[in-house]
Formats: sequence, C-alpha cells, structure tokens
Amino acid sequence: MKTLSILFLLALMVPDLSAQQQESEKEDSKKIKIAALPYINYSRTIDFSYGLMGTAFYKVNAEDSISPSSSTMLIGIYSTSKSYVGMLVQQFFLAEDTWRTKISVGTGTGNLQFYEEFYTGGQFVDYSNNMRFLVGRVSRRLVSNLFVGVSGGISNSRTEFDLEPEQVIDIPLNFLGGFVQSDSRNNVNYPSNGHKIEADYKNFGAWLGNDQSFHRLDLTYDHYSNFGNEDRVFLARFHSRISFGDVPFVGQHTVGGENIRGYSEGRYRDNELYSIQGEYRHKFKSRFGFVAFGGFAMVTPDISELFDQLVLPGVGAGIRYRILQKEKINLGLDVAVGRNDWSLSFLISDAFSR
Repeated sequence: MKTLSILFLLALMVPDLSAQQQESEKEDSKKIKIAALPYINYSRTIDFSYGLMGTAFYKVNAEDSISPSSSTMLIGIYSTSKSYVGMLVQQFFLAEDTWRTKISVGTGTGNLQFYEEFYTGGQFVDYSNNMRFLVGRVSRRLVSNLFVGVSGGISNSRTEFDLEPEQVIDIPLNFLGGFVQSDSRNNVNYPSNGHKIEADYKNFGAWLGNDQSFHRLDLTYDHYSNFGNEDRVFLARFHSRISFGDVPFVGQHTVGGENIRGYSEGRYRDNELYSIQGEYRHKFKSRFGFVAFGGFAMVTPDISELFDQLVLPGVGAGIRYRILQKEKINLGLDVAVGRNDWSLSFLISDAFSR
C-alpha cells in the first residue's frame, strides 16, 4: 500500500511539472536552469522519507561552448525513522572542459540495519550512523579523453549498535587519493554513446589521523551505445569497490542503490563488492520515457573467496520525465526486485550520470 501511495503522489505531481514546462521553451535564453521538486520515497530500512531536491545548471563562462554546464545541488531529506541528510554538491566544468572539480559537504544520520550470523542463527541488527563530511576532487584533461586527478576528504563517523552491551564506534575517516579517467561520452547528463572508464584509489592511512588504516580502490567501466537513435540507449556497466587493510565497519560496502537496484534491507555487505548490469533507456517523442535494467552483484571479504558467495540478481524498470530539454535532465522513479528484497528510487538525472 505504501508503494501505491507513493506512485499516486508522484502522479499528482506530474501536472505541476508539466505546467512548469510551459516556460521551458525559453530555456535556451536562461542563464541558470533549475530542476527542483519535492522528494518522496520509501525504503524497507528507513521507511517513508520526504524532502526537497534541487539542482541549478549554468555556464561559468558564457562563451565556453565546449564545457558541460556546471551545477549546484542542494538536498534536504527526513524520514519517519528519524534518519536525515542535508548536503550541498558543487560541480564545475571549466576552460573548454580542461578542468573538472566536484565538492560535497553535508551531514546526516541513517537509522539502518545489517545482517549478522550469531550462534543462535542469523538476524538483523539495528544501528545508527551519523556522518559529517567534506570531500572533493579535481581533474585535468591531459590528451583527448584522458583525465588525471586528485581527491581528498575529511569526515567523522559515529555508529551506535542496538546490542547488549551497547557498542559505539566513533572514528575519523580522512583520505587522500588519485584517479585516472577516460571519458568519451557525448553528454555527461544523458549519454547516448561513448564510454567512461575510471580507476580511483583512496588512502585512509593512520598518517591522516585515522584510527584504522585501510585503502579503497574503485574500478568502473560504463559503455553507452544507441540504435541509430539517441532516444534509444543501451548502457553496459561493470563496477567494483574494494577495501583492504584494517577495514572498519563503515568502510564496508552494501549491495543496493546504483550497485544493483533491488536491495534496500542492507543485508549483503562486506569489504569487496563487484557488480555487472545493463540498462535500456527509451525516450518517447514527448518528454516521457522509460528504463529497464538488470544485473547482479556479489560481496566478499576477499577476491579469493568471490565464487563461494551468493550471486545477487536485481531487475527492474522505471519512468522518466524530461524536465530540462537542453540539459537533458530527467526526473525518475525506479522500482526493482532482488533476492528476497526490493527497492524504490526517486532521482534527478539518470543513474551513473555527471
């Protein structure tokens, strides 16, 4: 019933969004384009959530016709489980797309759960995680589609577990890192061809003030192709996120979200996550469209044990509404099912964009 209620609320919002689009024909003449809307969602872990999401798109240099639009995003979300997040994400594309920067700052508390095997059997354990963070990255184009960059961040994580006796982990999570990226996509918001390949390394060493020293390596390959029509796009994606060393609880990775939609319970988590998925995107002549996606993920404490783990499939579909034509920004609602789990996702812009 809650899912149906959310779908009904979204349906009520569509006329308002359509009314806003009567002015979008003047979009080309606007220096700042804004996509803003109420946020409505439901998760089996954090229950019903609501808030506001808004993004402004603009050119830093009006004469720069090569750089994608820079953007400023504000997010404020609260849930009936008393989880919340407030975040600002600033992204710049500069000097004919020679320089790219991204800065995120925010705070939030997630009242979540994880699955633990006890001697009496497996069960979910509730926990609350509070995060305060400031992270950033900057990259420079070297040749053609090749970018090289550095990243860094400071944050603090406090995790309280609903166990007897009470357990609390309060640790800093500071890092420095570097990444290499090959990006040939024809549009960062809604690519219809090209690829994005990235290797991203982060060092959470004790020399940065961390209580536990570990490393993280993200490897991503996205490939976009169309069928002779930019309104029909297929995306193939491989992603791995590997933490190694003295990995803390909050340094582990959970199946869900962009790493295979269809999981919201937080049951499957470990030091290493691997996923493969595909997505078909179809836009109609109107502003509406749909997506269909599927794939699988696996989590493991070490890659040597990967093939001893469960294969976690996820399949689903979603609807899209093109709120900004020139920027190719969509509003979306995705519903997916996984192994004994499901998820509902509400988003501005498509998965894996920017």
